[in-house]
Formats: sequence, structure tokens, C-alpha cells
Amino acid sequence: MESPSPVAFIQSRLRSTPPPSKYPAHAVAHQYETQIVSQDPLIIYIHDFLNQDEISHVLAASEGRFEPSKVYNGPEHFVDPKTRISESTILQPDIITRRIKRRATSFRGWRNNSTFIEDLKVQRYGFNGYYSFHYDWDKMTLKGNRVATFMVYLTDSCTGGGTNFPRVDKPVDQRWCGIIDCEETEYEGATFKLVAGSAVYWENMHANGSFHHGVRHASLPVKSGEKGGLNIWFWDMDWRPFEQSV
Repeated sequence: MESPSPVAFIQSRLRSTPPPSKYPAHAVAHQYETQIVSQDPLIIYIHDFLNQDEISHVLAASEGRFEPSKVYNGPEHFVDPKTRISESTILQPDIITRRIKRRATSFRGWRNNSTFIEDLKVQRYGFNGYYSFHYDWDKMTLKGNRVATFMVYLTDSCTGGGTNFPRVDKPVDQRWCGIIDCEETEYEGATFKLVAGSAVYWENMHANGSFHHGVRHASLPVKSGEKGGLNIWFWDMDWRPFEQSV
């Protein structure tokens, strides 16, 4: 019998788990560790989601291809420095990007034939680069939506630039301080530190398909250096809007 995906396994046994748990990345010879940060919304921290060779490949493949990042609002998309200051590029398919997609799919588990991964997108933030508070789901979309997100960190040499979830409680156990910025006082909620190769995974919807407002998040301003990240978004074409929960 095929073993359940880590997300399916975790959802069946939801509880606080400060010590990490190991899961194999079924599609490739690679292991990562997971920690449940929040049960509702479901947010999971993944240690070593990418190895150093994969990080180097993604960074090299994206070099020279960056353009100013745009803000999307339904069919409209435009550069808006009041909302977002960064550069981004789409990764071209190759053996490494396909491996990363297989690993992400293996982690989340098969849901239905209408769900797929969008083109992988690399983000680059320079000094003062940021993305203000937002959701990955789009309330203007009438057919399909982003149901899950991986935020994968490619670099960790900058200061600032953490991923903040203002509606998620910051863990109080000091063992979390390796991945959570325990000294952050300017912003409410939980702020994830940048650790190259690690990822934050979250579900954007409630179990009934309604928008989850608990996943509001931001990329905080970079104070020095440069931040690199990889977005992996799962899109469900069968999703339809209905009366949403608050």
C-alpha cells in the first residue's frame, strides 16, 4: 500500500510537534524534516526541502532573467511599489524543476485531477525590498484558485526579509527560535527566518473550499543584503466562489 503524503499524515494526527519528524521525498533520493507551526490555518515548516545543488541550479537558471514584480488583481497586473518591491522570473522546465515539482506534489499528496502546480517563480528582494500583507488566493477569480503555497528560501545571507503571518500565534517554546524570529517585536504574529533550502507550506483554503483569512502574510523589508525565494503554488481548476467564511 502506498504511504500517505506528509500533509495527509499530519492532517490525520494534528497536534503541536516542536521536535521535527522525518519524511522521505518519495520522488527522489532526498529527505526533509517537518514541524507543524499552526493547525488552523495549516502551516508546516519543512527543513532541507531543497539541497544545495538544487538551490545553486535555481539561482543560476534565473540569473539575467529578472523583471520587476507585478501585483495581480483578477485579470489586471501592474507594477506597484507601494505594495511590492522585488524582481521575479519564471523558471523554464528542466530535470531539476520537474524534480522539485514532484517533491512538492509528493509532500502535499494527490487530491484530484483538476489540481496542478503553476510555473515555478523565483523572487529576488534587494535592500528595502518587500511585499506588503496579502493573500495568495484571489477573490476576483471565478474559476480556479490557489489552494496551497510553498515559500522556499534560496538564500539566507540578508537581514530582515522574514515571512510574517500576523494572525498566527508566535510559538512561546524557545526551541522554535531556530525557524521563528523570537526577537521580532515590530510585527504581530509569527515571522519565519530565512534558512536556505527550507520552506514554509500552507493551505490557503478551509476544508470546505472557502478562503482562509488566517494565511494573510507579508515579506518583510530586507534591511541588508539580498533575499531569494522560490514560489510553488498549487492551483485547483475545480474551485468555484461561493459564500465565503470569515
